[in-house]
Amino acid sequence: MPPGAARRGKEQRVRVMPGMLEVADRERDELWELSLARDQQRKRQELDAERYRWHAGQAERLKRTMSELVEHHEAEARRLVEGEGGSAV
Repeated sequence: MPPGAARRGKEQRVRVMPGMLEVADRERDELWELSLARDQQRKRQELDAERYRWHAGQAERLKRTMSELVEHHEAEARRLVEGEGGSAV
């Protein structure tokens, strides 16, 4: 094939009746909206999973921190009651 020459295959001719383009446009728009809704749903699920992981991790971190803080205060209270830190309660 010489340079610049266009390849020609079987050409299909589509006969367009009045109103057909409107139907095709409407179907295309409906498919696009469905695709968009599916994509948005998938993104929401991904964000929900990410939020779940963050909150679950944060809960674990807080449990660890709080338990350490509780242990510290209990030890201080024992120390004060046993008379090691000044006047007893």
